[in-house]
Amino acid sequence: MLSILFALVTPAFACDGKPCDSASCSMPVSTETAALPAGSAVAKLKVTGLKCGACSEKIKVALSAVGGTVASISVETGVAEVGYDAAKVKVDALVAAINATGHFTATAM
Repeated sequence: MLSILFALVTPAFACDGKPCDSASCSMPVSTETAALPAGSAVAKLKVTGLKCGACSEKIKVALSAVGGTVASISVETGVAEVGYDAAKVKVDALVAAINATGHFTATAM
């Protein structure tokens, strides 16, 4: 079910449908951080497979589909800091959303 939802809300990126390599990606890596809603819990997730700006955007879309807000994501370190409402969302759901993309593997730190 989660992968169907993700497929419906995922916008097209330059590297869709083929292995991503940062050399061919035209989307810059964002260095900005998002403000989290007051009272948000924060999870640190280790994400493998991040290579470019399009990758970080895919992660943001996947997490927003399950109620997560990306505070920051580093392509260099593979660490995402994600805000979420702990009363409604579990860390396992955030990890599952990233893993459901089929492009990345996430684990809670």
